[in-house]
Amino acid sequence: MEQEINNTTPLAFCVTELNASRKLLLNIAEQLPTLKKQFEKHRSTEKEHDALLSLSNVARKAWDETLYVIPRLVEYGDTTLAQTAKKLYAALKRFNYLKCTDYTGICAAIKQFSDSLPGDDQNINLGRLAHLANRAKLGYYPTDLYHVERIKDSILFPEESVHLIDPCCGEGLALEAFSKGGNAFTYGVELDEVRGEEATRHINRVAFGSYFHSRISLGAFQGLWLNPPYLSVPSASGSRRLEKAFLADSVRLLQNSGVMVYIVPYYRLTLDVCKVLCENFCDLRVHRFVGKPFERFHQIAVIGIKTEKRDANETAKRLFDYMLDIEKVPDINELPNGIYEIPKPVKKPELFKGAVFNILELEDQLKASKSIEKIFENRTLDKKDRRPLLPLTLSQIGLIGASGMMNGLVECETPHIIKGRIVKEKHSDSAENDKRKTEVRETTTNKLIFNVLTTGGMKSLG
Repeated sequence: MEQEINNTTPLAFCVTELNASRKLLLNIAEQLPTLKKQFEKHRSTEKEHDALLSLSNVARKAWDETLYVIPRLVEYGDTTLAQTAKKLYAALKRFNYLKCTDYTGICAAIKQFSDSLPGDDQNINLGRLAHLANRAKLGYYPTDLYHVERIKDSILFPEESVHLIDPCCGEGLALEAFSKGGNAFTYGVELDEVRGEEATRHINRVAFGSYFHSRISLGAFQGLWLNPPYLSVPSASGSRRLEKAFLADSVRLLQNSGVMVYIVPYYRLTLDVCKVLCENFCDLRVHRFVGKPFERFHQIAVIGIKTEKRDANETAKRLFDYMLDIEKVPDINELPNGIYEIPKPVKKPELFKGAVFNILELEDQLKASKSIEKIFENRTLDKKDRRPLLPLTLSQIGLIGASGMMNGLVECETPHIIKGRIVKEKHSDSAENDKRKTEVRETTTNKLIFNVLTTGGMKSLG
């Protein structure tokens, strides 16, 4: 049955990527025999090096693409085909491309495997596609609190107050449980407004909207809790894996020696993600979840210490190869206690603003604003009695009276109440002009009047 796939939706990216891998591997299977013949033809000639390079590059593409397709197959839900891909990868690595003259067997294996991958209009398993659709609808996978506690046991908090952040905090329960009992001030960012409002009950400060459009101080946090969405989204350069995008961007929030906890399905630890981890963190440990959380989401916890960025291609490759056999990865109950220590803070997060206006966040900012304090100070001064430093002149008394500031009780030998006001008076006069015609001119003037209430009654002075 043909199944049309809309490759603009997150659920179909996996199928689209598998289809691209299918086409590439078929192309590689066609190229290998031709390149081998060219190499044999140019042996012991000046073109031998170029021919060898071309053959080696295509062979390496076969290895890389087979590795690339393994986590996609696990995500698609075909673990059997994923195991086949692992066997094919091992065969490709063992194959001697220079000494072997017959490429028929290896190319047939590549073609057979490629034909079993989802294509444009074939091999689409509707049940597995529905599995992807359900994942896309859910989109939000809160961390099981049992696993949060086990991870927390491996980390020591200093006596000084530290700053922890979760760039996709959900309802804030995971970060709350992780920081409980430690001297920590917690920050979270949440895209969903309903979950974000709930998070304000569990996290000290919550920013609303997309993390990628928020503004947050860099290098100001000592702990990073990161359980990102496991989805792909469209971007200018194709699909973008959110678990990688969150990791690569939030690394900048941690100060050096800060502790990171990164929770993703194990098949999302692709080579490029491993490279980000190994370039920016040392003392990395990986432990898989247990029970239903692992059965449902295949989650692992990667814990490490932030360090200066470095070249780590070989380390990343070893980590990726290690993750190919998930059964060898220790479970969370084997994570030793107290092996990581959150460092003392070197600076505070001065900037923490979400992409969406947050009234609750504005309230916190106003409380901390010195400008607001000054406004209230001015209002307090306005309510106090003001007395001149020197006696007022007659003109100054007039100005004060006209402004309405000379109001209220005047305490003296004859106490009285005084109020000043301005009234407008109109005056008309007539005169003959040069043409012996009478002109009427009207002028308006301001008259200052003081109403004085004394024990003898009301008097009006003006």
